[in-house]
Amino acid sequence: MSSVTEDSPSIYAELLPNIRQVSIAVSLPSPADPATTVAEVSSDGSRIQVRHGSSLKEVLLPGPVSAPSVLPVPNGRQPGATSLAWRLPLSASAPSSSVRDELLPAVPWSARDLVPQSAVSCRTCHRALVPPGRLQVWKDLPSENWAEMMDFWHCHKPHDHSHGHAQIAGRNQDDDHLTKRGYGANSSIAAQLGVGFVDLTSLLLAEEDCTGLDVSIYPSPSGHFKSQALKSVQNGTSLPRLLHVCCSNCNSHLGFFNVSIASVALFKWKVDCRTSSPCPPPTSSDCLAAALLATLSRSGSSKSVIIPTIASLQHVATNSSASAANGANGTGPSIPLALNIWILNGNIVYSSTKREGRPRSALKLFYRRIPQEEADKLLDSFTSGVQEVNLPVEAIKMAADALEQTSLFLPPSERAFKDWQVGLLEKWTG
Repeated sequence: MSSVTEDSPSIYAELLPNIRQVSIAVSLPSPADPATTVAEVSSDGSRIQVRHGSSLKEVLLPGPVSAPSVLPVPNGRQPGATSLAWRLPLSASAPSSSVRDELLPAVPWSARDLVPQSAVSCRTCHRALVPPGRLQVWKDLPSENWAEMMDFWHCHKPHDHSHGHAQIAGRNQDDDHLTKRGYGANSSIAAQLGVGFVDLTSLLLAEEDCTGLDVSIYPSPSGHFKSQALKSVQNGTSLPRLLHVCCSNCNSHLGFFNVSIASVALFKWKVDCRTSSPCPPPTSSDCLAAALLATLSRSGSSKSVIIPTIASLQHVATNSSASAANGANGTGPSIPLALNIWILNGNIVYSSTKREGRPRSALKLFYRRIPQEEADKLLDSFTSGVQEVNLPVEAIKMAADALEQTSLFLPPSERAFKDWQVGLLEKWTG
């Protein structure tokens, strides 16, 4: 991210594809003066340049525009204004984007992106977690509500072709077959040897395919044990459904171990894997954006609550200490562990002088940090309409920090609304 001095103008441009316009906002360190403040659009409509006093800033627009070479200043606003704004029509030569396609989640590292038999390694220390040649095929996992939708996809359940006495006689056999196929609300997907399953945020692997992993009840290097020794360590005591998975070499937290199905889920942003074409590895923000768009596409709800997959014991202890310090009634402040998200626009392209590089595709959203107690109330409410998204505590904090940074790209007047902050969450583009 480039640094911007106090005497430099700041430019933010956003493509509004539905109305085929580019919105441009300029923040100035001092009042605009038509004699010394000049805004110019390049001859091909691809760039805007703003000169204010001795400072000059230029940015590549998120789409080519049709506009005069010199834009009016101060654009009809009161003299002395420190902000300028224009809405310029998109050039007729610019292609029309499909809103439906843009709202579909671009999955970071889908199954077709990953090379069969490639190794999976820790992104921190590069140690192999799955040796090369172990995974023969990658498969995309179905959407979260795949079992519920079976009745809508099929007039009859698959292989339900028998009738009369034959149907009654073969019912048990059909039920066994459907269970193996994974149909039905009681079914769950477990990892298979030699197969890497891919969802929006993680890779689901069989325990036997993995190496160099330590499993722990706590998200820390201490007290860990090998996953293959779970039964001997358990000693008859019940374990949580999910355990933390760490790299045995560098102790990086890599994912979770599902005790009930003996499967390992590795976060995509914590590992490296060979891809069919060169592309940067996904970040946790890339995966979160895909999860939010998938939730919007599936449920139609633009509101989500992001809560920890497993509550951090350290945060729980800190919350308990804060409550105890403020009296036995527990009225002390709770430390925010969750994010409340409200998508304003799932399909924007923006550019900013505070963000180096080419224009970026992103979600524009409201967000606010909330304590776990408030998140639970929202999820339990029948009227809130929020959807649940799970991420580890570390990824939630990184997402909140990233949103705070992108909020600074926006004009000061557009960074907040009531108790909400406004931020940008970049989408995976591969």
